[in-house]
Amino acid sequence: MKLEANQLPASVQNQWMPVYMVSGNEPLQQIEAVDLIRKKAREKGYLNREVLHVEGQFDWTQLPALCQAQSLFADKNLIELNLPTAKPGAQGSAMIVRVMEQLSEDNVLIIITGKLDKSSKNTKWYKAVNNVGVVVDVWPLEGQKLLTWLTERAVKKGLLVDTDGLKILLQRVEGNLLAAVQELDKLYAIYGAERISADDIASSVEDNARFDVFKLTDGIMLGNVQRVSRVLNGLMAEKLAAPVVLWAITRELRMLEALSYAKSQSLSIEKVFQQNRVWDKQKSGYLRALSRGTLKHWQSLIKDCCDADKITKGAKTGNEWVVIEQVCLKACQPKAFEV
Repeated sequence: MKLEANQLPASVQNQWMPVYMVSGNEPLQQIEAVDLIRKKAREKGYLNREVLHVEGQFDWTQLPALCQAQSLFADKNLIELNLPTAKPGAQGSAMIVRVMEQLSEDNVLIIITGKLDKSSKNTKWYKAVNNVGVVVDVWPLEGQKLLTWLTERAVKKGLLVDTDGLKILLQRVEGNLLAAVQELDKLYAIYGAERISADDIASSVEDNARFDVFKLTDGIMLGNVQRVSRVLNGLMAEKLAAPVVLWAITRELRMLEALSYAKSQSLSIEKVFQQNRVWDKQKSGYLRALSRGTLKHWQSLIKDCCDADKITKGAKTGNEWVVIEQVCLKACQPKAFEV
């Protein structure tokens, strides 16, 4: 049974299940969902907690041994399986399916995984979990959903903040829900239940925008120069390794090169998407960026990335971050750099 994160509280209250799987790449929502299940499990007498971490040469036989064991005492067992990659492999998949078929009433299992892709959701182990228990996907919040979440959090905290103030807070934390909660706590400590103006928030809230290479590439796809410059400055301030940034940028440029080549040869762009496993929601971003430049342009930017990589390795003189910035700006506005 699939649920949204906001449906979980009512679900654990009304219908307790033997298995819960919480997957995704948004840490706060995942932490809170798992904590909610743990709390309810304790209330129901699952007081013995066993934690398994799938890493290296993990012994998968531990999982059925724990999940099928019956409690000899009054306390029942809460078993947590941490699966960061969301890829259990052949042995792990078989063990999970086996466990789903032979669950003991004395145990409840929580599977905590990274983001599940489409192929993972078509596997036998995923379907077995979904048939027997509850699957909760947590996704990063954006746009109106993020503003709604922030508004509800502020109200729950007892803060009186107008919409403009929340929008400033939204801009500062930019998707980092952990930072948002911390800032709300800080605002309450400073102002209490008094009404907080937009100016108060602007002066009180630190810039905790969640800068990462994916926000950088998203900005490039949109051609948003201001956003790209802001994120890139954040990455440099955080001293993120230049090769990591180059990897992300080059990956997108090679995709644009492949699409541009297909277009120039009247080949199927959709086939290129399929070969590179591009999701439907990502396609519009690539097509938007593709319309801005030619095949020669994307190839030139890939060469610039190679030059920046050589600089990082000491094989060429220069400043790799200057080259990276130029590549990003040229990707956003190709015509502005035409000679």
